[in-house]
Amino acid sequence: MRAPRWLLPCVAVLALTACGSEPDAAAPTSPPTGAPVSSTPAAPTTQSAGPTPAPEPVTTEQDCPYLDTATVQDTVGQQTPTVTTTGVPGGAPPTCTFLKPDDEPAAVVEVLQTADPVAARTAAVQRVADIGGTAVDDVADGGGIASTDDGTVIAVADGTLVVVVTINQQSSLQARELAQAVTAVL
Repeated sequence: MRAPRWLLPCVAVLALTACGSEPDAAAPTSPPTGAPVSSTPAAPTTQSAGPTPAPEPVTTEQDCPYLDTATVQDTVGQQTPTVTTTGVPGGAPPTCTFLKPDDEPAAVVEVLQTADPVAARTAAVQRVADIGGTAVDDVADGGGIASTDDGTVIAVADGTLVVVVTINQQSSLQARELAQAVTAVL
């Protein structure tokens, strides 16, 4: 026996409901009569925290891997009993700071990595361009040097590295000597 045509949509709806179709997510559900109601809030959803933040640089009191304390003291004529390095462990080369007894820096050495030698040379020149730098072509692959009221900065390229030496004196000769000593080790 065949069902009348008007009954087919009703049978289809009943079949879907009986087969366990899921209720509409937007429709509120209520607990059955007499069932206990939970007062515990739903567990919070966890969201992605995004990219892992970059590790923070760490400063430690230790010898500089590119320049020894005796060379700095002899070159700048100041005692530097404390040397610190600042960097990310396992990361880029650390920055070395040679401190006088009053904890003021006598010399700071930075070594920066670039993509290629042209980028290193460009970065070295730009480092001193804004402070009235002049060209340097007798240290490593060249760069620039500038003296200010606070001291002297020399930045030179050495392959893909940029070596930046800052001293607390207005002496291009002493800054050059330290930059040469660093590039000789790298």
